[in-house]
Amino acid sequence: MGDARRLRVLFVKESQSWPRASGHDVHGFSMMKALAARGHAVSLASILPPTPQAVEGLPLDGLYSLRGCEGNGRLPISPWQRKFASYYGVEDCWGLALARILRERPFDAVIVVARHLLPLLSVVRGPVRVWYPADDPAWHHLSRVAPLHRRTWGELRPAAVNALYERTFLPYFDRVWVVSPADRTATRLITGCRKVDLIPNGVDGDHYRPGVEADLPTSCVFWGRLDFGPNVDAIGWFLRAIWPTVQAATPAARFAVFGFNPTAEVRELAATAGVELHPDLPDLRAEVTRRQVVILPFVSGGGIKNKLLEAAALGMPVVCTRRALSGAKGHPPVRVAGGARDWATALGGLWADPSARQVFGAAARAWVIAHHTWDSAARSAEAGLRRATR
Repeated sequence: MGDARRLRVLFVKESQSWPRASGHDVHGFSMMKALAARGHAVSLASILPPTPQAVEGLPLDGLYSLRGCEGNGRLPISPWQRKFASYYGVEDCWGLALARILRERPFDAVIVVARHLLPLLSVVRGPVRVWYPADDPAWHHLSRVAPLHRRTWGELRPAAVNALYERTFLPYFDRVWVVSPADRTATRLITGCRKVDLIPNGVDGDHYRPGVEADLPTSCVFWGRLDFGPNVDAIGWFLRAIWPTVQAATPAARFAVFGFNPTAEVRELAATAGVELHPDLPDLRAEVTRRQVVILPFVSGGGIKNKLLEAAALGMPVVCTRRALSGAKGHPPVRVAGGARDWATALGGLWADPSARQVFGAAARAWVIAHHTWDSAARSAEAGLRRATR
């Protein structure tokens, strides 16, 4: 490190859960671990106490609870800001607990890994205040709006609420960490914050590594949190617009969906012929690598797709939409498909050619290890913090 000074950083989260089913849990845990590996003192303050498994392998300098604080103080925010805090269920008690932690220990930076906890930054005086949403919440909802489809218009209201919320709490954060250029542009426009650091997600290449050889012919797989809008949109679009053509070309085709908290819509979609749903599997690596191709049929959402990075690290061939590559560095060696015939041709070609699957899979792993490590992400975050603390 050019500047060898050890940074003292405090991450603030509602929880650090296990299994790590959400993006906040994945990038929060991974960034904390990577910064600690670079020699920084990393602490965590959470509202819900993490289980030992949730923080296993995370060398924390301190672990704090934001529950059980004493006193009847209130967050130092305006009546208008308080309306938003109430809307998102933020309790004054959490802010009092955070203020107490900051009085007892010095930190160089406080990093909030959530949208709804932004009001807690109002008690922070001195340390650099960072909001780490990864992808901008307002832009996330706007990306799901299709002007010609009335059922998507409901996304306009949460987009507007989030935009007002972000702008309202601008005085309480100094920097924002996002993972894609689109999110950086959206964050600057929506919040008015100019210091937005682009920090693409990484992947743990030791955890996600090639497994057993695929043994389920004409199979494809998708995984993710199944109550997350863009994931539901992806599955719905693929099964309604693409899957019938794929099955007509390859009648034996099978599509496996893995993930936590499947919605009623996902369960209904999974009743489609040739589709199987496997909910709430804590470790899906072995099951994913049994399938021949990973599909990422995204039609909405921002950020960067962790599934793309994980699939590549697993050495899997990937067929995806152009949107699935948002935020990816370099040139991911994947098959990009548009309409139903493109998808049927791409999948059919990979299913019929084991050597092509092997070539695409090996190239994908080489790409992700070269371009998307958590150490690289931590270096970018560290550089922004050092600029701010100077």
